[in-house]
Amino acid sequence: MAASGTHHLVEAAPPGTMVPTSVMDAVIAEELTTLRRAFAEGAEYALTRAGRRDATIHRLDCPALQPHLDRRARWTQLHRDRLAADRSYRMPLPELLTRERARHASAARGCRVCWPNISGRDARPLKRLTARGLRARHAGRVLASESGESLGTILRIAVLRGTDLFGVQHDEVEVVTSGRTLRLAPTDPVHLWDLPSDAEAMERRTRLIARLGGPAPAA
Repeated sequence: MAASGTHHLVEAAPPGTMVPTSVMDAVIAEELTTLRRAFAEGAEYALTRAGRRDATIHRLDCPALQPHLDRRARWTQLHRDRLAADRSYRMPLPELLTRERARHASAARGCRVCWPNISGRDARPLKRLTARGLRARHAGRVLASESGESLGTILRIAVLRGTDLFGVQHDEVEVVTSGRTLRLAPTDPVHLWDLPSDAEAMERRTRLIARLGGPAPAA
């Protein structure tokens, strides 16, 4: 008969184990301290990484960056489960950079959403559509030439209907910008700077200051 013995089994924590609120709060506070310190030191850009070789530079008011800055929302249940299993686990944190440091981030590409243009030589992103595709929602966007030169901020768009001497109806699209008025055929190509409007950028910058603009933490 085999000798009997007592065996002590150590079970792994089950999936979904809750991280204590105090631990989660401390981790997020640590992250925000790092971000706020860099912001207080004059950061204007952020570096995010999707992998070891995929680094992207953003303006701080870039819409693609905002989810990275909302640290509490960033810690999804999946990541909280990993933290519950390993208290040393941390999520990637955007690196906030001054303009000078951003210029030396040579391996990073510029974000296609916010166009940081660190070098001053990057082509401005353009959105191409036809004049008939312009809508009221495009007011506030910058109308551009095919080469990207600004033709002014769009103030008003109207479709003008008329007939020629033979009674044939012809439509024109009138575009009033801050710099000129253009009358275009519906099929004429138009170009817009494919960037957030000033109002959108200002709203995000206000939220950014509210999130990171507190007193700079002590070193």
